Amino acid sequence: MTRALPLLVAVVLAVYALIDCLQTDPAEVPGRRRPLWLALIILLPVVGPVVWIVASRLHRRPQRPRQVPRVVAPDDNPEFLREIRDSDERHQKMLEQWEEDLRRREDDLRHQGDGDDDPR
Repeated sequence: MTRALPLLVAVVLAVYALIDCLQTDPAEVPGRRRPLWLALIILLPVVGPVVWIVASRLHRRPQRPRQVPRVVAPDDNPEFLREIRDSDERHQKMLEQWEEDLRRREDDLRHQGDGDDDPR
């Protein structure tokens, strides 16, 4: 078992390096020579994969941190609060119109009811 462990480590390292090399963006391959790197990884059992891993990590450009939109709670968002206030004002106006319309209809019905009792 102890004899197989170095061979297993070499194979796993080579497979990892091969997959990493094949998945790396061509613009990020050191020296832009992928076939040369693949040959190096395959022909030099432990050294090739280690050199690839180190070289590829050193060559890769540092990625800029992504701009994550700041999440704002609804009660801290002025636009949301403005929409609620506007909505409340619209509802208040609508309610006042309905009440006015209801009073007008009630008055009309009272006047019509008064006219029915008229003996003319």
